[in-house]
Amino acid sequence: MVYHSQGFQPYSEGVLAKRWANGQILILCQLFYPELVSTGQTLTELAEQMASCGIDVEVLCGPPTVLGRESKVPSRMEHEGIRIRRVWGTRFPKLSLLGRIVNQVTFTMSVFLHFLFHRCKRPILVLTNPPFLAVVCAVLRVLRLGPPFLYLIFDVYPDTAVRLGLLKEKALLCRVWDRLNLFVYDHASSIIVIGRCMEDVIRQKTAKMGRDVNGRLQRVHVWCDDAAITAASSSSNGFAQKFNVSNKVVVGYFGNMGRFHDIETIMAAAEGMKDTDNIVFLFAGEGHKKKWAMDYARRNGLANCRFHTYVAREDLGHLLALADIGLVSLLEQQVGLSVPSKAFGLMAAAVPVVAVVPKECEIARIIVEQECGVWVGPGDKDSLIHHLRELAANRRGLQTMGMNGQRAIREKYSLEKACIRYVELLAAIEE
Repeated sequence: MVYHSQGFQPYSEGVLAKRWANGQILILCQLFYPELVSTGQTLTELAEQMASCGIDVEVLCGPPTVLGRESKVPSRMEHEGIRIRRVWGTRFPKLSLLGRIVNQVTFTMSVFLHFLFHRCKRPILVLTNPPFLAVVCAVLRVLRLGPPFLYLIFDVYPDTAVRLGLLKEKALLCRVWDRLNLFVYDHASSIIVIGRCMEDVIRQKTAKMGRDVNGRLQRVHVWCDDAAITAASSSSNGFAQKFNVSNKVVVGYFGNMGRFHDIETIMAAAEGMKDTDNIVFLFAGEGHKKKWAMDYARRNGLANCRFHTYVAREDLGHLLALADIGLVSLLEQQVGLSVPSKAFGLMAAAVPVVAVVPKECEIARIIVEQECGVWVGPGDKDSLIHHLRELAANRRGLQTMGMNGQRAIREKYSLEKACIRYVELLAAIEE
């Protein structure tokens, strides 16, 4: 018998088998367990949930890029019933843009060679990270050498690079990239987006280029290991002493501080509140903008800011629960191109979310619909300061928002519900 993660209610007999007779999947991604960040952790959680439901899960991934070059991770291993195989790829530091590109290119080439010599027959779930990885699946499909695949879009390329000023919109590379995306869309069994804002972007892009993907465009919410986070957040927490934030209102930003996050507005708010003795800003993670944020805090004497690296996965629930208020952010021009998934972890830990994101962003919509936090527009430092002070003075309101968020995760945005949607999409391939 297979059980729900929330409430231990059993699935009806045979429901998974009916949804997907084959019960097999290959997850194709660059980063996977024991990677602590980004898609590595997110895909590990989904794979674990699938395996716990009796699905035969294999993973083809690359070497970790955050654990350090000196760490040794076996090329073949098993984790929670998941068979993991790693192909070769370079391991340059992730924060170097050139190094990251080289890592992605070498991994993608290794995947292509692997599939040429090891025919895969199980359906594939492939991501946009690295951006060109799904092209391999589409090429093999055309050559009748590869199985059907689901294409999961976490970031919309090349648009996100163009909006960040890394590429020119009219550049040849961007035009070729868009055509390759269409090639992948044409051969994917389903195209999966992670928010309404992203769904709108993909519909508009494909329609402009003469493609109708409505029958295959699917929206599945992002997830977190909500059962583990909820359990950990309700137990004793030693992080307050570890990070020296006892007796403070903790405003937490946990996770990637990447190019497309609005760290600038958050740091400006921290500067505007540096004389507010009872509030501390706690950052735990890494990313392109972390060094800039630390330098900003140092230059402006922000004793109310604390910076730390990622915590172990088993400690994530404790870290999230340490926050009285959780921050997520996204630059204005990135709306629909990414969705700040860290909001779901905060909600699972019953932490109110203050989202510095465009109003069209999926997270802003969820916050309004579920009444689990506050939305602030990117760049609006004064509104962010106002809401943080107002929330810090309203403990009862914080508790209500936190419980609303946790209920929303349980009822609408759980890992289990995301897993079921993927099983349904995979089952449709077999029909």
